[in-house]
Order: sequence, then C-alpha cells, then structure tokens
Amino acid sequence: MATRPRIIERPWGRYREYARNEPCTVWIVEMKPGEQGSLQSHENFDELWIMLTDGGEVQVGDEIKETHAGDEIFIPRQTKHRLANRGKTLFRMLEVAYGDVQDNDKVRYEDKYGRV
Repeated sequence: MATRPRIIERPWGRYREYARNEPCTVWIVEMKPGEQGSLQSHENFDELWIMLTDGGEVQVGDEIKETHAGDEIFIPRQTKHRLANRGKTLFRMLEVAYGDVQDNDKVRYEDKYGRV
C-alpha cells in the first residue's frame, strides 16, 4: 500500500500526488450541519479524506478528532470510521477511494438512520 499522498519535491517547490495509473474513485461529500454518517468499514478499498471546509469531526478506529480545511486523513481498509459535521454550515470533503469500490462492501456498526 502506497503512502498517501506522495510528496514530489522539485526545485520550485513540491506537489502532492494522490493517484497515478491505479483504480480509484473520487467524489465530494456534502454533509448538512449537525449530521453524521454511519460508523463503518470496507473490505476492498482504502480511503483518503481531504477536508475542504472547517467543522468536521472524524473517527478512525477509536480516535476522534476535529478537522479543518486542508486536513488529510488516510483510512486503511477494514478500519472503522465515521464523519460528522459539527459546524453550522454545509461541510465538504473530497474522498479518494483506492481499490474496488462496491456499495455492498460496506459494513455498518452504528447508524442513526437505522440503515444496515
């Protein structure tokens, strides 16, 4: 498993490479104020979450932390994780999933909406 992101140094500065010639799925999550996703894990893909706005709260394993715009959180496959919006405005996050993304891959442990 590659380290995410890969930092490439150049004389003029550097750039962050998130994926190169590999299967991945990319989407932007928009979460309403006061809402949270389920505590879940995935068997077949890793995730990199890049916070676009302030106000997020992330649980990875047993660790819970407040996030800010620009924070990057890597979540290895089979790791329990959850996202919440603790702010008063719409929260936005860019997610890059590395591997085989399938809807039936999700294992939910807790969900306030009663989904399984």
